[in-house]
Amino acid sequence: MTVPGATSGDDTGPEQEAVRDERSPAMPAASERASRGLAQGITSTERVAGPAGLLLADVPNRIMALVIDIILLSGVGLVLAWLFGGLVSEPGALDSPGGELKVLAFLVVLLLQLAVSAAYFAGAWVLFGATAGMRLLGLRVGTETDARPLGPRHALVRWLIVGIPALLVSLAFYVPNTIALILAGLGVAWLLLLLYTMVQGSTKQALQDRLARSIVVRARRRRA
Repeated sequence: MTVPGATSGDDTGPEQEAVRDERSPAMPAASERASRGLAQGITSTERVAGPAGLLLADVPNRIMALVIDIILLSGVGLVLAWLFGGLVSEPGALDSPGGELKVLAFLVVLLLQLAVSAAYFAGAWVLFGATAGMRLLGLRVGTETDARPLGPRHALVRWLIVGIPALLVSLAFYVPNTIALILAGLGVAWLLLLLYTMVQGSTKQALQDRLARSIVVRARRRRA
């Protein structure tokens, strides 16, 4: 038996429909604003003041610097793959004529590349404040308070977070194997995550910068 004037749980009145209509566009609008903010953060070259009279490095130039570093690492990997591809036999690639990966040779090259990557990234940050890619684009990395060169411990922390995935990405250029492509894909995914963390704050400090207490700036001081 239904009481006159009562509404069932499934019924919605005009007022409820109006509220639903007003709220429904809110989520797409918020999502669109977030997407625009993310895109703007990635592409912006706005001059932002940093520590010690320096300007913060913009995201596009940081991306380009890392791409250059990955290309350089790939070149080193190609040489190592040629030298150690055959191990005790003639130099060659890391895959056999049948397309199978030479596991031992791959592991040797990977360990050597880890050492090269650590020396290249962490060593350059400590000694020069920048990798070759960063120097080409007028960037350098230093401590977050005064942009002075990083110490070995902080440089190593930074390398573990950004240098290793960069190395994994470089595998795709000289290891023609599914395993290497999977590792490279994981490296790309991790670097994209780091990029997301970079654009979240006003200081453009990605995860590696926050954990290593570092900051990336332009090499030249800003004009007064």
